[in-house]
Amino acid sequence: MIRPLSQTLNDLIGIAESVVTRARYATPMPRATFAALAAEVREAESLPADGQRATYGAIVVVNAIEAFHATGSESGSPWQMIVGTALPLLRTDAWIALNQEKAAQQETRR
Repeated sequence: MIRPLSQTLNDLIGIAESVVTRARYATPMPRATFAALAAEVREAESLPADGQRATYGAIVVVNAIEAFHATGSESGSPWQMIVGTALPLLRTDAWIALNQEKAAQQETRR
């Protein structure tokens, strides 16, 4: 079963927050875990949107996290800053996705 987009985005928020606040001290997250999450975001982005698209910020954050790790994961990296800057966009995406999922559930109950 495919999990709801809002859940995927909330997981990404947790990872992005960790990159921004604890990049230097945190134990590295397994690459496979992030790769699976990134694949879920990219899959959601490739599908037609029902209503407002809720993956724009998520794609920015996924790409910035990948670039952050690919360039050495240095604290203060411009990629780390982009993750932090895009975090409000990602949170907005998660909120939009959650509201769309709730609306869809209400429609199916009618």
